[in-house]
Amino acid sequence: MANGKIKADTLEHSTAGALDTQYVVKGSAKCLSRFNAGTNAVIGSFNQSSRNDDGTGLSTTSFINNMANANYFANTHCSVTAAPTTGHGAFCDAAYSETTSSVGLAYGYSGTSSGTAWAFHDFDNIKFLLHGDLA
Repeated sequence: MANGKIKADTLEHSTAGALDTQYVVKGSAKCLSRFNAGTNAVIGSFNQSSRNDDGTGLSTTSFINNMANANYFANTHCSVTAAPTTGHGAFCDAAYSETTSSVGLAYGYSGTSSGTAWAFHDFDNIKFLLHGDLA
């Protein structure tokens, strides 16, 4: 059986109208992951080849399909259900290492009410989403 191709500039629904395919290509998430940083367990993922524990509050997610460049948008969310009792707010950041084949994630909490003393922490429920162009 031969593999085929579908080529289209628009997608059209019989009653809901048409959509330019660039909205699908550019607007779809290229990688996502939900994981427990404390146990290094991946709960669910898409286009993730591996997740490495780089130390408390740090990890690296590697992609199955590489990105075209490192100018992608990475968004993370930390659930604070397992935050230390001294914590006053969680932070997640995907800016400490961005390459075409992986992204470094950092996460932790504020140890003071003013938010000036930050500490890295392994949350039990971290969600990660990446948008950009695939290679």
